[in-house]
Amino acid sequence: MTDYYATLGLAKGAGVDEIKKAYKKLAKKYHPDVSKHDDAEKKFKEVLEAYQVLSDPEKKQNYDNYGDSYKNFQGYSQGFGHGQRMDFDFEDIFNQFSGMNFDLGDIFGRRSQRGTQDHGSNVKINLTLSFVDAAFGTTKEISLNRIQRCKKCHGSGAEGKLKTCPTCQGRGAEVRQQRTPFGVFQTQSTCRQCSGKGKVAEKECGECRGNGLITKKEKIKVKIPPGINTSNHLRMQGKGHEGKDGAGDLFVVIYVEQHEVFKRNEADIYAEIPISFTESALGTTVEVPTLLGKENLKIPSGTQTGTIFKVRGKGIQKLNSKSFGDEYIKVIVETPKKMSKKEKELLQKLSKEEKVAKERNSFFKKIFKKF
Repeated sequence: MTDYYATLGLAKGAGVDEIKKAYKKLAKKYHPDVSKHDDAEKKFKEVLEAYQVLSDPEKKQNYDNYGDSYKNFQGYSQGFGHGQRMDFDFEDIFNQFSGMNFDLGDIFGRRSQRGTQDHGSNVKINLTLSFVDAAFGTTKEISLNRIQRCKKCHGSGAEGKLKTCPTCQGRGAEVRQQRTPFGVFQTQSTCRQCSGKGKVAEKECGECRGNGLITKKEKIKVKIPPGINTSNHLRMQGKGHEGKDGAGDLFVVIYVEQHEVFKRNEADIYAEIPISFTESALGTTVEVPTLLGKENLKIPSGTQTGTIFKVRGKGIQKLNSKSFGDEYIKVIVETPKKMSKKEKELLQKLSKEEKVAKERNSFFKKIFKKF
């Protein structure tokens, strides 16, 4: 005996809501487009048959009372019933509960065509900014080929009046029959000719050729906020391609060029400055570059090469914030490659006074004693 309740994972006598909920869950699970089960198609057909019987009050009552013998009762036709119309769109059920676009026609080797969407699609463009423009913000003008509603026909596609769609007779939907191993059943889908509107043009608009949409080059101003960085994107609502029922959005993806002096990490910036041997030894005050100009930085005596100094608040303004990052200055002590005779003499005199060599010799003596 075929146990339709067990097929749907239900107890005998389950209510309408339980049956519908179980069916939608299993139809999604075993749909051949997404299921990895080896017998997905077979399972899907079993679920479909069980739902067809249990969702019909008369068939359900006969099945509950007589089991498989219910097929002998008047009013039952094998499978889904020859020419019997189902009161829902299978494809809409899949789309609603899975977020994916399924096509029931695939199961039986045929693809049913859906109506075209009337909402405009999103547009993505890349925009390159200089380091400074990204740091301080700016306004850029971009050009793009954008699909827009035809101004002549206001998006209707008609030059004058509209008439009832001859394909769907104004219903906005097409009813189609499909023959399956269980019989013939009917499904309903959006009309392909009128896209669900129920109306078509008596005479096509000469500007858009009945499409209701045209492609035009458009200039759009993009406001860049300070602190934006590579891979950030700006969303401009309603600036994507237009459709008959609304426009998509424009996404501007940012790429920031490198700077010849500064490097960037989020809102902090980094720079290197050279100082001489004597400046590092004696200490000094040097000018360092910042995004807002030059700043004085005090270098204490004895500063070693690679020492990093922090200049607070001299970085980049944080995105969507009033606070700023910091600037980090790395000191590079330069060793002269060429020296005058006098410079060499002075360094030789200094070398005799230095304690470093004596301390180094003492260090090596301690090391060698251990061996």
